[in-house]
Amino acid sequence: MPFVRRVAVALLPVLFSLEALAADGAAAQAERLLELTRADRMTVPVYAQVQQMFAERAGAAGRGAQQAVLESYQARANALLDGAVGWAQLKPELIKLYTDAFSEEELRQLVAFYDSPLGRKMLDQLPVLNMRSAQAAQARVERVAPKVNALADEMAAKLQSTP
Repeated sequence: MPFVRRVAVALLPVLFSLEALAADGAAAQAERLLELTRADRMTVPVYAQVQQMFAERAGAAGRGAQQAVLESYQARANALLDGAVGWAQLKPELIKLYTDAFSEEELRQLVAFYDSPLGRKMLDQLPVLNMRSAQAAQARVERVAPKVNALADEMAAKLQSTP
């Protein structure tokens, strides 16, 4: 076997090891970013909605045995959710999403930002900003909705009169 080929073959495991180390570095940065951005809390609203749905279905159940039945079913629902959207299930998938979308250096920069005072402030303010943004957009949609509905009615009439 020529010398160059032997060296190349010998270096392949090293190259694959370096690639694995780089991937591990990116994964570690992605994991840190998820930690800083409190991604583990993203499914809390799902759990709360399911808990509320069970409580509504139970109706006036609030005493003794009925309350125990409700709580038992809520616990079973939580277990189902844990298996589907629990942090242990989501975390590896989210790490892959982030490492596919960002280089290790970009992830380092994002971690540095979210670990800074401004980044933490952004994270603290983001829920309120998102809520207010959604409210502003909804208000605008409500103002234009009658015109959009009228336009849809006009189109429906036009379609009916068009052969």
